Amino acid sequence: MNILAGLLLSIVTSCGQTDQTEDNKNTTVTTSDTIEQSQNKYPGELTEGQKKVLEGAKKVLEQKAEYDLSMAYYTTEYNEEGEYIGGKVFPGGDIDPKIGVCTDVVVRSLRKGDVVDLQEELNKDIKNNWRDYPMSRWGAKKPDSNIDHRRVPNLEVWFSKYWQELPATYNHSDYQPGDVVIWDLNQDGTNDHIGIVSDKVVDGRIYIIHNFPDTGYVAEEDVLEEWQVTGHYRINY
Repeated sequence: MNILAGLLLSIVTSCGQTDQTEDNKNTTVTTSDTIEQSQNKYPGELTEGQKKVLEGAKKVLEQKAEYDLSMAYYTTEYNEEGEYIGGKVFPGGDIDPKIGVCTDVVVRSLRKGDVVDLQEELNKDIKNNWRDYPMSRWGAKKPDSNIDHRRVPNLEVWFSKYWQELPATYNHSDYQPGDVVIWDLNQDGTNDHIGIVSDKVVDGRIYIIHNFPDTGYVAEEDVLEEWQVTGHYRINY
């Protein structure tokens, strides 16, 4: 079932396929675990920061970039407007906007929402705080602005340092639009999927904007409980 296992090391834990088992789901949801809502929208007030993250994520959702099953290493030769430059772009660099993996959803959302350029911020933070990041996992000897921001473990470190870290639960009422969620797909100790909470709420259940192989493109889905939740972060303004 894990068709991407052989490719995962080339772009380690930027996203992956999962072996579906009953153990990595929490399918029992009580009334207290869900959100009261009307017209399938989150009913609460959002901060300016949350609004910006959500706005960016909605723009990424509209583009519906296809999932890049090759999970290849790319040079960021596109600018943030999606224009091909023909040489490395940094900061503000991207891969072909028609494709991507789960991490690209987050990077593009925070750019389009005018929140932060994670390519630039990860590169700077890794240079200044090398030991904070699991760079030895993929044998890195120095920062790489083409790929470092496209790896889930690196993003997890950055969010834990600069955003509010919240309990990683399966209770839908614990989440708000714009929150970043991280999962361990196969419960193997490797966090390898990431998404952003949308403002869509159906029957008290939140929806996530993410890109995953099974769907094949950026989608808005009820997947909080599909895998083991290992990280939950919220912008702090």
